[in-house]
Amino acid sequence: MGRSGGVTALLGIDYGGTHTKVLLAHERPSGLERVSAEIFRTPRSETALSELAGLVRGLVRSDRPSAFGMTVAGILDDASQTVVTSTNTPWLNGRAPARELAAQLGAPGVAVHDGAAAATAEAIMGAGRGRDDIFVLALGTGIAGAHVINGSVRRGAHGAAGEIGHVAFGTGRRCSCGQYGCLESEIGGTRLGARWDEERGAPPGSTARDVVDAARAGDAAAVRVLDAATSALAQSLLGVVALIDPGAIVIGGGLARSPKWIVEPAVAKATERATFHRLPPIMAAELGVWAGAWGAVLAARAAAGGTNASVLGQIRRVG
Repeated sequence: MGRSGGVTALLGIDYGGTHTKVLLAHERPSGLERVSAEIFRTPRSETALSELAGLVRGLVRSDRPSAFGMTVAGILDDASQTVVTSTNTPWLNGRAPARELAAQLGAPGVAVHDGAAAATAEAIMGAGRGRDDIFVLALGTGIAGAHVINGSVRRGAHGAAGEIGHVAFGTGRRCSCGQYGCLESEIGGTRLGARWDEERGAPPGSTARDVVDAARAGDAAAVRVLDAATSALAQSLLGVVALIDPGAIVIGGGLARSPKWIVEPAVAKATERATFHRLPPIMAAELGVWAGAWGAVLAARAAAGGTNASVLGQIRRVG
């Protein structure tokens, strides 16, 4: 199943708090080739995985994968493949989503931390290729991060390393994780929209894109919200430098698609506020919002019996 004429079909599912990105790739002797990709609104209920299986089947049709990888936005126990806790997808808590999905798709699957997936993809086939020490930061509904050394993600003793979104300052807004002053509570995608709505006294429902568009149009409340958010991001970047001194920092995720309003101000503030810090090169991710999905494809590749090292330098992206 999933293999014909020397071609292996691999599926990457980047299961986010707001949107899910599904990418079907073929592995050929020349490397990985993107065949099809689609972004869905994330199913959000106890039946979410059944709904997701239906969406995936509609995308792959008769091109059934040999294996799939699925990202998890939270703390994942790698050994049991169980979600320990996820503030953005709480219906997955205590479940083994890849195992459940495998039964519905009829293909083996593996769950991988979303930050680790994006970081692995950027390290192997994106902005970090050729570097042996990078920290990858993904800005989306949640804020994920991972430290990659020599192509391997440092997961920590309990699989929770890299959770930069939940390094709390102890003051400010209460985060969904229960702490106060987390980076995610300041710049997480849904939080930006909520804060702008509060500033204007408007009913809830705005998105991060709405805030950026409003700031671009000169809305003072939107500019204030983004200024506070990028200040928090700048402080977190300095924290990363102070703690692990990476050789480079790669910033990606949906919010990074607005570099003028998100990334560039944060880098400028970090540079201005640095004291003893030696800021490394800070680069835009090359894989865009698809980094997590590509990382899931690489995880699927390993689950199908291959190794990520075997495709190093051979990645070919189409579309």
